[in-house]
Amino acid sequence: MLTVLTEFGATGSIAGMRPLASFPEVTAVLGPPEKSGRISDDQPWPQWFQYGDMSVEVCRCRIINRVSVRTWYESVRIPTGRPGEFHTFEAAPTCPQLSAAFSAAGVPWQRVKQTHSLPQFTIETDIAGLPGVTVAFTFTTGETPDAPPLHSAHAVEFAHECPEDSAPVPG
Repeated sequence: MLTVLTEFGATGSIAGMRPLASFPEVTAVLGPPEKSGRISDDQPWPQWFQYGDMSVEVCRCRIINRVSVRTWYESVRIPTGRPGEFHTFEAAPTCPQLSAAFSAAGVPWQRVKQTHSLPQFTIETDIAGLPGVTVAFTFTTGETPDAPPLHSAHAVEFAHECPEDSAPVPG
């Protein structure tokens, strides 16, 4: 899992799912998602689509805005890049493990200033070649403050603007 997350921090992508990618291109490779739904009950878009313990948020023109990995489970299912196939990984790494892996791989990272009092903190990486895309890794500090485990990771884009007058892409 550490290798997959290090690559995610460097590229913002896992199994072809990355911000600013075409969702129809992802489904052509991974097949249909296991689950999906609206993000807001009163709006048809954006929507979320789930593959194992990963989900993507997609705008109405079918561009991926966010890729999320839920890592708080005892094991985590990540798509392999082939339809219906998943790697299953044991518990997520700790902050010292992931930050050491980033440093060894030459992935620049920084801790985000915390604006709340929750027992967690976030580190971020910026994606080379994808301006406006950031990957955030959130760690929980409650039970193990010296080696906080990864709770979740999100690659988010801040660059795409779906044209207001564009009709939703079918399918």
